[in-house]
Amino acid sequence: NAAYAGIQGFIGTPHTPVYSLIERQYGERVAEVKQRIDAKVLTPAEAKALNVAGGSAGLVITRHYYAASGRLLEVAVNLHPAERFSYSMSLRTAPA
Repeated sequence: NAAYAGIQGFIGTPHTPVYSLIERQYGERVAEVKQRIDAKVLTPAEAKALNVAGGSAGLVITRHYYAASGRLLEVAVNLHPAERFSYSMSLRTAPA
């Protein structure tokens, strides 16, 4: 989001997520994250960057970070080779 361009020089700081930079510098708290995971066949360039064979399976993880107002704060898109990605979730029902 161009409204948060002031953090650009800090992106890539080890162990500092972009949403944390936005929260610190602009006081915008993340209230919701929507995540989508898609499978894809890696292009030769993507495979080379990830050090895997061309045509390998990959996963695209897209996250949209929103403030309580509904304002979009950040969109993060990450590409992972299938063999180096695992996703686990636990769901629990509320007691009756």
